[in-house]
Amino acid sequence: MDFFEYASLVDSIAEASNMQTPLWLSMLVGGLCFAIVYVFQAVGLYVIAGRAGYGKRWMAFVPFFNTYYIGVCAQKNKFLGIKTENLALGAAILEFVLFIGYVIYYIALAYVTPYLDYVPNDVQYLNQIITIQVAQLPANFASLHPELAWAGWCYNYLATYILRWVDLVFLFASVIILNCFFQTYSARHYFIFTIACILLPIQGILIFIVRNNKGMNYAEYTRKLQEQLYRQYRNQQDYYQNPYQNNYNNYNNYNNPYNQNPYQNNPNPNGNQNSSADPFSEYGSKPKDDKDPFDEFKN
Repeated sequence: MDFFEYASLVDSIAEASNMQTPLWLSMLVGGLCFAIVYVFQAVGLYVIAGRAGYGKRWMAFVPFFNTYYIGVCAQKNKFLGIKTENLALGAAILEFVLFIGYVIYYIALAYVTPYLDYVPNDVQYLNQIITIQVAQLPANFASLHPELAWAGWCYNYLATYILRWVDLVFLFASVIILNCFFQTYSARHYFIFTIACILLPIQGILIFIVRNNKGMNYAEYTRKLQEQLYRQYRNQQDYYQNPYQNNYNNYNNYNNPYNQNPYQNNPNPNGNQNSSADPFSEYGSKPKDDKDPFDEFKN
């Protein structure tokens, strides 16, 4: 639905500038922008399908079918076990419903435009209070123009209360499909690309950018990335390990003469197993009946 997004963007810019842009001008500018982006998307999908070997590549150039074909090209990934082709089929049906609804809305807008009253309205924009002109129908429009009552109802309720909710469901489905698509063809930047498609109508340009990338399963990609990071970690551990550690330990255990006990096997070199023997016994021992030479000084 990029066509109506571009048209609405032109209207918003005109209203913010206090300009009354004709409906045909908004549609013309929106159509030109849509055509440029649409060609980029069609070519991108066509190239991707050719590289992956998917059939029915003509769907890339047909409106509504190309939304379904995005899911076909993203089939290597799933969302909660659901095939992207099935999600894309539902999104294509919602897109068709939105297109019909907005066509009816703009036809109704063309009928009621001559009867619109532009009233001032103060809104906050970029932290400033500005006054813009808001278009609304007179309260007695249906009674004055009963043949255009359907157009007045569509102007007041169709876009605001019906198409808006359908658009939210379509947006949710589109986010899932685009998320799977960019996970397939741009795994490193899939989140940024998906957010960019939500905020700006540049989906076709981003699809064209990734047209030459090889498709992959995102779970398989993360597994290989984890393996690569683990190998790098192990290589760093091996690099910083001390290559002389084992040789140093061997030297201490076997080659260092100061690190060995010469009496390890025989702690008593004299062969006496009594470790508490008098170390000066070779010089003689005190006789048992020998008197203390200082006994005379005692008492």
